[in-house]
Amino acid sequence: MQRLGYQRWVAQGGDWGAGTTTALAQIMPPGLVGVHLSWQFVFPEQIPEQLSFEEKRAVEGAKFFLGEGNGYFRQQSTRPQTVGYSLADSPAGQALWIYEKLQAWTDNKGLPEDALSMEQMLDNISIYWFTNSAASSARIYWENRGASFSGGKVTIPVAASVFPREIFRAPKSWAEQTYSNLIHWNELDRGGHFAAFEEPDLFVQELRTAFTSLR
Repeated sequence: MQRLGYQRWVAQGGDWGAGTTTALAQIMPPGLVGVHLSWQFVFPEQIPEQLSFEEKRAVEGAKFFLGEGNGYFRQQSTRPQTVGYSLADSPAGQALWIYEKLQAWTDNKGLPEDALSMEQMLDNISIYWFTNSAASSARIYWENRGASFSGGKVTIPVAASVFPREIFRAPKSWAEQTYSNLIHWNELDRGGHFAAFEEPDLFVQELRTAFTSLR
């Protein structure tokens, strides 16, 4: 970032990007003044016996994902080349592999077309197909198969936006235990796991609001 001329900068991430952004926050490279996370990897070491509504929501969401919701994850984290070759050989297979996740994780009423246009989805799917990256994109799961939902402590300023159709939504109380300098926390009324893709204007507004105090 310094070579690009930025002496002060921020980082943002969701999904695997949230893991990368959290790692950046822990490394604290020169110039990084804060991070924004649209998926918060915060889980206490010990789950409380008595759960608040928000804690129960988080636990149930994580249980669903680790059970019925993560078949793709287990496949890619154990046999990435097998699924990779299959997807690289079939445009229909590649399309449906991604389309199913767009259906499961966007803020929709049953169909991903409720959240994204067909052209947007085809553009996204085409990136995998034209670059022949089904296998390489699956291998990150194999390479990080020991990872957990707990991202570790962060002391630099952290901003968080919680979208209603995220895979699981962490409660603010858990975030405060993990992020000692939580400068922004907002639970929104629309948007899903692909928030920047689904709601770009809302997403940009969240970033602007989140980082106002760091300008």
